Amino acid sequence: MSLLNTKETAAKIRKSESWVNHARQDGSGPKYLKIGHQVRYRPEDVEAWLEQQARTRIWQFDEPRAA
Repeated sequence: MSLLNTKETAAKIRKSESWVNHARQDGSGPKYLKIGHQVRYRPEDVEAWLEQQARTRIWQFDEPRAA
């Protein structure tokens, strides 16, 4: 299994390394693995995260809004 480091993940999703680090800290980024002191990403987790970002319209809510 080939794991991605932060730099490779950032390049894959076309974001900066600092964005990836921040997204990891606040939980909004792709799933990651912590191996010792190293952070690694499985390519399938990065792809799944990208797929979750897809939207079909400008305003899309995960839950129905209260009227």
